[in-house]
Amino acid sequence: MTTPSDRADRSSPRPVTRRTALASLGAVLAGSSAGCLGQSGPSSDRIRWRRQIRGTPRLDDGTLYVMGRLTLYALSPGDGSTQWTTEYSEGDFDERLCLQSDIALDERRIYVPGCDGLRALGRSGGEQRWVVDSPLRQGVGVGDGRVYANADDLLAVKSDTGEIAWRADTGGDRLTTPAATADGVVFTNRVDGVVTAFDGDGERRWQHRTDTETRSPTVAGDTVYVATSTEPGRSGRLLALDRSDGTVRWGVETPSPKRGTRPVVGDDVVYLGCSGRDHGTLVALDRSDGGERWSFTDENSTVYEPAVTADAVYAGSNDNHVYAFSRSGEPRWQLETNSVVGTVVAGADFLYAANNERLFAIERA
Repeated sequence: MTTPSDRADRSSPRPVTRRTALASLGAVLAGSSAGCLGQSGPSSDRIRWRRQIRGTPRLDDGTLYVMGRLTLYALSPGDGSTQWTTEYSEGDFDERLCLQSDIALDERRIYVPGCDGLRALGRSGGEQRWVVDSPLRQGVGVGDGRVYANADDLLAVKSDTGEIAWRADTGGDRLTTPAATADGVVFTNRVDGVVTAFDGDGERRWQHRTDTETRSPTVAGDTVYVATSTEPGRSGRLLALDRSDGTVRWGVETPSPKRGTRPVVGDDVVYLGCSGRDHGTLVALDRSDGGERWSFTDENSTVYEPAVTADAVYAGSNDNHVYAFSRSGEPRWQLETNSVVGTVVAGADFLYAANNERLFAIERA
């Protein structure tokens, strides 16, 4: 077990030059002073701690989990101290960078996908529970006692034993991360644009073809949300499909969604991080009909998958910033991290963001 020392960040604020599709937000930006949006904004004091760890953070039940290149970390969210680590070595794998940072959790286990299979580790100390020896192509979905993984087939794995409950021929090799539900799973084939739903017993429930490149699905209530990229880097489309039969409820034009991200669903809004040739965009769409609520445009090429709380929306960007908005789209603050910021995770007090160098805990308020 290792415990790297925590260090306080002293990043300096810089003048705000971000742009947005909202006229009101543009006006605020035009009148803002250096390093802030409006009257209050980020300073060096907003970052509470940082660790030299790279990976996608996951927060649950008082522990922050991060899969680095060869080490799984369990951290205390308040101060970033190490609770425990599980370490691997290069010699454990035939391929470099074999373990994926896109881990998944349930109440008892952590699931680590990799090029050589799927590992289930105990949450109390990182001890290995079981391994499914089947190379995975993407992350996994967890739901109701099962883990769904895309290998040569779509696998439904019993989470307590690692036994394969059923497998289904997917007919493709560029599959996205499955979206698991209490009674089944939905997944997409990225290139062919086929969305498929299976019941809990492995029987195919329905299939919908988008005929364009797709991203990972999100299931919320009785709806499956799927983002497609009709012209990568330029345009896309967000679909809302009926969970029971796959029929299209609505579809709207969007910027091109970023690969590796999926729609994020709030109470009445769907949020989507997008890429562009010149600018990245975060769009907020009405869940009922796909109508645009608001949008934000950065000064680089990508806004990543956001984190949504009861009163705020947070997103990382290729322009090396983390942005905070109210749920209605008003800017709250921005913070420069000196490197690209991907997926962010929101806790009760802090926002956790990882760039290409470090993991940050950022004060939300």
